[in-house]
Amino acid sequence: VHGIPTVGVIFNPFLKELYHAQQGGGSYCNDSPISVDLNATRLGDCLLVNNIGHTRSAAFVTESTQRIAAWLQGGLRGYRSSGCAAMNMAHVASGTVSAFYEHGCGGPWDVAAGMVLVQEAGGVVLEAAVAANSDPPPHHCLVIGKGSMCAAGTMELAQEVIQTAGIPSVKFHGFRISE
Repeated sequence: VHGIPTVGVIFNPFLKELYHAQQGGGSYCNDSPISVDLNATRLGDCLLVNNIGHTRSAAFVTESTQRIAAWLQGGLRGYRSSGCAAMNMAHVASGTVSAFYEHGCGGPWDVAAGMVLVQEAGGVVLEAAVAANSDPPPHHCLVIGKGSMCAAGTMELAQEVIQTAGIPSVKFHGFRISE
């Protein structure tokens, strides 16, 4: 509604997991309530999942590997890369992982359903580089879906993940990048 997702559904056919959420109605996996990991409030507590994305320019790959190194050197407990933004957000919503970060999601279709799942499960979804007074607002799926985003169980963890990652220098314009 006005760019803010209000319903989210993600299905994993291999595991027969149907995640669904509705604004104000909670988050569920196969009709059982789910909740984010509220115990991870810092990198040392965090199992982080991250997608490198489809871009393979030298600048993007270098920046991505530097970001991973910064998290690991910052004390990150564990790191995974799975390649599916929607499922990563479902895993944050269910508490399977503590946080998800990606720079350069394919678009709002990658994150809109997950935004509802995470928020209704008690977590936060933040755009990493957009000011709070931006237009559209930073919780708008068109903003979240095209820059750098972080989903986590707690605001403290999301902020530490973003701060440690640093501000990306590689910018996305649709499916093109600029450095």
